[in-house]
Amino acid sequence: MVDASVADPFGRWLRPDSDIPREYRALIVEAGTMCDEPGLSPALVAAILKTESGFDAELHDVAKDEYGLARWTPSVLQYYLPPDRRGVILTPPLSPEDTIPAVGRYLCVRLPLLAGVPGDPGLLGAAAFRSSDEVIRGENGVPERFRSFVERVRKHRAEYQP
Repeated sequence: MVDASVADPFGRWLRPDSDIPREYRALIVEAGTMCDEPGLSPALVAAILKTESGFDAELHDVAKDEYGLARWTPSVLQYYLPPDRRGVILTPPLSPEDTIPAVGRYLCVRLPLLAGVPGDPGLLGAAAFRSSDEVIRGENGVPERFRSFVERVRKHRAEYQP
């Protein structure tokens, strides 16, 4: 029998037998361990990506101006690129190397702004990712219109936690 931690060096953070594509695991772990904010984890980042795109890096929803694994809008993504590239509006398709770490950067900035809002910090962060931290604070939690999204993130996060 092969030790799962040897077969998948990211098994400490993500279930090796999950449907998370192997080629994204390092980036997901990077994003999910980018800061020590309560609620942030690689499993949360993977769950957001699964819920947003089904891990489809080629996703393009031109009508909503959303692209790639995290359904980033290029005009918003520019603020969550590495410091030396901030302000650059990328042209789709958006690469996993740009979009996955940007989810971690977004959550590292936005999760502290949700402190004091009742609920699971990670799921509040997921709701903010789909809407905004202002919406979540204004509603003092997850608005009804985002509850289905958040429930799918919760389900996937549980599936991805080791």
